[in-house]
Amino acid sequence: MPAMVITHDNVSVRVSSEHFEMIQKAQDKPAGEFNRINVPFHDLDRVVVIGRPDITTPALQKMMKLGLPVFFLSSHGRWIGALSPDNNMNAERRIRQYKMADNAVLSLSVARKLVYAKIKNSRRVIQRLSANRNQSALDIQTVTAIRLDALAENSLSADNLEELRGVEGLAASLYFARIGDFFPENVPFKTRSRQPPRDAANALLSWTYSIVLGEIDGAVRSHGLDSCIGFLHSVSHGSPSLALDLLEPFRAPVCDMLTLHLLNHKILTDESFEFNAEDGGTYLRDDAKKDFFYAYENSMTRKFTEKKGEGHTDFRKLIDDAVVSVLKALDGHSDFNFFIMP
Repeated sequence: MPAMVITHDNVSVRVSSEHFEMIQKAQDKPAGEFNRINVPFHDLDRVVVIGRPDITTPALQKMMKLGLPVFFLSSHGRWIGALSPDNNMNAERRIRQYKMADNAVLSLSVARKLVYAKIKNSRRVIQRLSANRNQSALDIQTVTAIRLDALAENSLSADNLEELRGVEGLAASLYFARIGDFFPENVPFKTRSRQPPRDAANALLSWTYSIVLGEIDGAVRSHGLDSCIGFLHSVSHGSPSLALDLLEPFRAPVCDMLTLHLLNHKILTDESFEFNAEDGGTYLRDDAKKDFFYAYENSMTRKFTEKKGEGHTDFRKLIDDAVVSVLKALDGHSDFNFFIMP
């Protein structure tokens, strides 16, 4: 089921009968008239709040009673936090997670497989993009693919988290150096920049990472785990470390591929972004977010098979599978894995 995405500061949300009512001042109507959208309760599985809309306390309470996780992002896509209904009530699962948090062997084992999946998926993405443009034989492509493959294998034998993060950083540098070749001329990608993103390409990448992070955070919480206790990312105040861990294998196949789809098909253009003089960053415009979320939902629910002969899945199911893999690791199983692109 889809999300209710609230993107404008001048929107208010309240409970009305069997639906949420979203009310926004209509710019194209006389003063005092409003646009109203009714969203039935049964149509939702999560709520995304962007910026500072007015959400009534009864509406928030209803979201909790319905079991809807609520994710909060700044108007620029910065992660703020989440409200999550504790329907799982699995205290024993969280107690085990806390006990295992200082287990260096477990942390390294999980982190290795996360980084391995991330690098393998990064390699697969640039292989697909290169094939689509008849560039598979280019030296830069073959060399990058070989080096990424070697780094993926190195990640599985890293002796500690510091070494593993070094392998991951080198792989990311190689990957971004290559993937920049696939961005359109009107929205070029030169180098990765964050907080703030310095151009439109980075703005859309960061925005997409934040949206997917919210989905992963909700999946983590729905299984009764603490999103702040991770393996690869260190524990940091206000940071959903476990959700950030599980985001890594999905960055290239979900976030980067969606970004390129939106830009190369001109669903979003350079005019979809605006410069913010306060922090020097570039951000997705409010009026472009509707187009983003439409494409995003299509991307997350598109069915495909991981292996020939297997049943169909989608990225939301794969995110849930990733959390289940963490549960298996916490229970002492060694046969857990994370998504690798076919």
